[in-house]
Amino acid sequence: MLGARGMSTRVGMDIPASGTQYRARKGPPPGVGANRGRKRRDPKKKKNRRTLALAVAIAFLFLFTPAQDKIKYQLGEWKDDLMEELSGYREYPVAVSYSVEKHVTLDNVENREVWFNYRLPIPIERTERGIWGDGFEMDSGADYSAHNIQHIESMDIRVQTNPPSNSETVVPIPLETSVYRTVDNAIDMGTTQIFWPQVGDGMDRCSVGKCVIWEGDIAAQTTVTLIARFEVSASSFSWWEDSGITSRVDRSPSGFSASIDNSGNFEDITRSGYLSTMHGQFGIHKKWYDRDTGSGENYAINGQDSSITSLASEIRASLDADEQDNVYAFSESAFNHIYNEIVYDTGLQGNARSGPKCIADGRGDCDEQSNAWMSLLRVYGISAWYEFGPMTDAGFGDWEPHAWANVLIPLDEDWCESEGIDVYSSCFVEASVDVVNNKWLLHTPTSFTQWIEQPSTLGEGAYKFYRPLISNGSPGMWGEEWTTVGDVEITGGSYEISAWVE
Repeated sequence: MLGARGMSTRVGMDIPASGTQYRARKGPPPGVGANRGRKRRDPKKKKNRRTLALAVAIAFLFLFTPAQDKIKYQLGEWKDDLMEELSGYREYPVAVSYSVEKHVTLDNVENREVWFNYRLPIPIERTERGIWGDGFEMDSGADYSAHNIQHIESMDIRVQTNPPSNSETVVPIPLETSVYRTVDNAIDMGTTQIFWPQVGDGMDRCSVGKCVIWEGDIAAQTTVTLIARFEVSASSFSWWEDSGITSRVDRSPSGFSASIDNSGNFEDITRSGYLSTMHGQFGIHKKWYDRDTGSGENYAINGQDSSITSLASEIRASLDADEQDNVYAFSESAFNHIYNEIVYDTGLQGNARSGPKCIADGRGDCDEQSNAWMSLLRVYGISAWYEFGPMTDAGFGDWEPHAWANVLIPLDEDWCESEGIDVYSSCFVEASVDVVNNKWLLHTPTSFTQWIEQPSTLGEGAYKFYRPLISNGSPGMWGEEWTTVGDVEITGGSYEISAWVE
């Protein structure tokens, strides 16, 4: 079972609101216990007896044993074993090549013709620097290219109609950012058409990044399906210096990963150059992404809410005195707090819980827990933003819509100078963070990046991404699914991430 399905109830039509609905479903967050490793494949009864024995032993110690140092130490070790047994872990491939299809189905059940306009993002080349190809720039001039985490080999589109109206035409989609096709040159797909224009306003432009626009009319009692196929090669990447993850997982060159020791402080967030620019576009805004456009009442990220500012202060005060201004230390502690204290749970249809609401309820799914974590970061002006795309399990069998976060962590100026890194152009890491999956500064190829949020006034890009369909049809006409096609080629083996943190 995956569990990112809360997103499925929120992506849909702009006018009217999304009509695709799912039942609320509780359970573990995505991937827990999937494809367990060989070393843990003990017989079920033996495992159950061991878990029960651990639980009874710990309960006995809590109730009847004096608090002696030696016993407390043993208690801690048993507790760790018990939590590992109860919480499970997640398994991820080091690198993978696969084909995946997205099916977007529009079902006109009415006795009239309806029109529609749908925007499908053209996925980016996702690097360790987000959408950028430049890596660390060195004072010596020996600059690095950003490591490529996700490469789209090819993308093509076809359209099916039920009842059938014509033979399917497969259209290759150019992936180059400078190649466009306007509505005047749209490709005929029967009763519909496709084109890939520049970014801009209006129904004949892409609203949040390069896209394919699919539009047309749907006859009464007719279903049309857009099928987009992607050939993908992707790999795991860690921005975390002390992660303990296998050395087979790619990292920044020359050990330029992030840690508490080389992190910058809060004052470095606004350091001249890229950091200052991104702070002006993201970090400075305490409220972000108003789900009720124009109302100013329903921000997903809210770093001004009193409950958020209070919790942020508590987390900061819990750090060692010399780490209370450390960007890495605060961001990681906020991550651990959300992961440990918020129960994974879907169930809300329509707008996701805001950061304050997720924390107040003590529960949330992928984008809701991301809202909570990013709200805490915005209190101190730390730049953080959304990343969207489907997520699958370790076997690439099931896919669900997913949302996670990016964070910009400044590195210490003195440390960068000692390493020969240009302080103003590249003395930072721009990393992926997935709270519900315990992926701290880790990107895995089981997450397919469709779109990384780009700067806007107050998060309008996220609003538009959630609403790719405009139509005068019924609210329930839209649906989508992702499916792996053919064999999946895994290279470099796999590794495990614990499903719980301290």
